[in-house]
Amino acid sequence: MRVLQGGIVGAGKDSFIGFVHRAGACLMGESEIKAGVFSSNPQKSKDRGKELGLNPERVYSDYKDMIRGELSRPASDRIDFVIIASPNSSHYDLTMAFLEAGIHVFSDKPMAISMEQASKIKKKTEETGLLYALTHGYTGYAMTKQARFLVESGALGKIIRIVVEYTQGWLSPLVENPELFNTWHLNPEISGPSCTMMDVGIHALNLIQTITGLVPHEVCADLGSTIQGNALDDQGTVLIHFEDQARGILHASQVSSGEGNALRIRVYGSRAGLSWDQEYPETLELMNGDGTSTIYKKGTPALCGDAKMAARLPAGHPEGLISAFANIYNSGFRYIRGESVLPGRDFPNASQGVLGLSFIEAIIKNNEDMEKWTPLRSL
Repeated sequence: MRVLQGGIVGAGKDSFIGFVHRAGACLMGESEIKAGVFSSNPQKSKDRGKELGLNPERVYSDYKDMIRGELSRPASDRIDFVIIASPNSSHYDLTMAFLEAGIHVFSDKPMAISMEQASKIKKKTEETGLLYALTHGYTGYAMTKQARFLVESGALGKIIRIVVEYTQGWLSPLVENPELFNTWHLNPEISGPSCTMMDVGIHALNLIQTITGLVPHEVCADLGSTIQGNALDDQGTVLIHFEDQARGILHASQVSSGEGNALRIRVYGSRAGLSWDQEYPETLELMNGDGTSTIYKKGTPALCGDAKMAARLPAGHPEGLISAFANIYNSGFRYIRGESVLPGRDFPNASQGVLGLSFIEAIIKNNEDMEKWTPLRSL
């Protein structure tokens, strides 16, 4: 099996998610990072490339230079895919440029900063047949796959209600001291029209879609900006009407003091419910209608096939976010090699990215208007 060559745009020295992308892509030895643009500052990009042990000739000053440089190399010695791990506002231009150059794309969320941009990316992926994988990493966990299996097998019965929350506290210090530090997440020119909902809210939405398969069709939103001088949301709660009469609540916050990365979901059906917590990702609770509970654990024989495949270590040996990312990357690599894979199921795809931007558009509109319910737009 040929080891695929990858490149990265973004993921500078201080980027924790950049490390997660690199480690996830290379965890199973199916790919190596060979090229990159690691900063908008050419010297910083070169310095970071040196730290990573890359060939200086393949550390570039910008993405256009990277595309030219890689396409000038022999076909057997150029990047097969690129990882986009740069700020939100750059995602559209980068994705379109690499797809047009015939290079497969893994992109951090969000897909873009508008639904129109996202729809153009989706159209381009359909025209080219190239991989577009959106790295909603939490969908790569074994227990999210087991949760999906329980829903699809009918164990929960008819889905009635979904409750999901994603709370962090890293912006809380800015509430009392807005000058304490700067972050591009609060800059609408870089982040886009939303901070918290664009950053973590769409993760929560994608988790709902992954586990239940349900698509929201209208929303009622209350978005808040707690930090003085901040024009973008730093917390919010959304009521959701799904298809088939299911109802839901999505709560997201980055000013929840004391929280780390608390993504939690509960799905309630007519027969049973389930509960999963990302900070304790290796267990899943099935809450039976008679009041008893069944606890599923990663790496055990009772799991479905997809959940077993997503686990690399036996029960009792913890895995984590890097392994979850690796599952998305490895599914994408199978797509690149022409092997059997189901986009949208084995990895989040362009259609899910468009849905995420449609959701963001609808909740912003609803929050600004007086109407009670705002339907999601489709293109």
